[in-house]
Amino acid sequence: MTDKPSPPPREKPSLKRSAALNFGGSVLPMFVALVTTPIYLQQIGAARYGVLAIVWMVQGYFGFLDLGLSSATSNRIAQLSDATPAERESVLWTALILNAALGLAGGVALFALMHALIGYFDMGQDLRAELLPALPCVACLVPLSNLISVFNGAMIGRERFGTLNAVQLPVTLMYQTIPLVMALLFGPNLRYLVYGTLVAGVTALLLNVVVVWRVFPLRFAGGPRRVWVGKLFSYGAWISVTSLAQPLLETADRMMIGNALGPQAVTWYQVPFNLAGRVRVIPIVISRTLFPRLSALDAAGAAELSASAIRGLAAALTPMVVFGMFLMHPFLSLWVGAEFASHAMSVGETILVGIWINSLANLVGCHLQATGRPGIVARFQVYEMVPFFVLLWWALHTFGVLGAALAWSARCLLDGVLLLRAAHLSARPARMLLVPALIIAAAYVATLLFAPLTWPSIGCWIGMTLVALVWAARAEPQACARVLGLFASMRSHTRRWAQGQ
Repeated sequence: MTDKPSPPPREKPSLKRSAALNFGGSVLPMFVALVTTPIYLQQIGAARYGVLAIVWMVQGYFGFLDLGLSSATSNRIAQLSDATPAERESVLWTALILNAALGLAGGVALFALMHALIGYFDMGQDLRAELLPALPCVACLVPLSNLISVFNGAMIGRERFGTLNAVQLPVTLMYQTIPLVMALLFGPNLRYLVYGTLVAGVTALLLNVVVVWRVFPLRFAGGPRRVWVGKLFSYGAWISVTSLAQPLLETADRMMIGNALGPQAVTWYQVPFNLAGRVRVIPIVISRTLFPRLSALDAAGAAELSASAIRGLAAALTPMVVFGMFLMHPFLSLWVGAEFASHAMSVGETILVGIWINSLANLVGCHLQATGRPGIVARFQVYEMVPFFVLLWWALHTFGVLGAALAWSARCLLDGVLLLRAAHLSARPARMLLVPALIIAAAYVATLLFAPLTWPSIGCWIGMTLVALVWAARAEPQACARVLGLFASMRSHTRRWAQGQ
């Protein structure tokens, strides 16, 4: 019996449309987080929120037991875009079975580890008693996350970003709101907060199953095959190293702060870090959009596309980060109170510098992984670990919470320089980034020298933002022209509407 002929190649969706869908799906949950964070702090308190943040952090860290299979699934399915549906479905079933087994093993390991970690953090007897009964639920989150990541990887590989974001938006809302609803209904107890997270995870998995079944689609045309095991693991091995190293590099600061300064200090760090980290939605959106396309391009085409994306991202982020550094204190004061802002504003300003660097490095890392060189990204992260931990320990004990932010941003700088040199895109992107880097550095120094909302600070705020905007306009003149055209059109429509009234 002969195989059915392959269907004609599916037309690739527009990158702009895909990026817009990814951006919309990433930005909307941010507004929910802005609303829910003060409510969390009010309902459960800073100390309990800090413990919950640590639990989520540790559970997320165990995502490394995915062993890179979700990214390998995206990469392989993107390469099979013109193959038969049975081949793509075979990849997905193989990845699902492997990730389910790895997730179960990870859940057991996390359950054992959490008992040890509870003693490591100085959370007090009451909070420890609240958390202990919920540890089995924390462990169950690992296999759930593993399976969801494979389903997401399949949709990314097929560039089904509209469907993906239609699923991820309600999923993100559930993760942010269901634990809060549990706290409002049953009281500020860590056990109920974790139960709420588990309910959100189970619902998210069921939703992903239904959607992927229909749009991928899953029709049992091809089952799991042993040949894919080696291919997925050969690519995913380095991704798994990154999945192991990156969360540790991202979360070691909070773990050390919790041990040295207590849960409240974790909150002083976590809240501005989360706020500053919202900027990363843009590079994450671009990377997720580009990854399947870069996976299918040749080396020259991938390099050209990545260099263009880096230039555009720098032009978009530089004015935003400069403006955000000066806005950090007044926003925190209005959002969570002046006393909290006094502890957290310098942390947020410092983290924003690291976020700017890390965002550009994220695109370079995406290029390396999509073009079959994930080992470069993984090796650099492993090399950075020991120096970073030493610097973090010294800075934390010397400068307190601000020292942790300084160490984190310094590590981002080292990582960005190494990745950019290794990618060999061209000399032009590196030279182009010198001017915006000086603008970011000057704005950060100004936030340290001048008190917030004083006339010198306001003058620097306006002046540095204008300088960043001028540089961005020169770096991306076509994008600038489109933005100006959009504003002109809006002004024209507004004038006609006013005359009509």
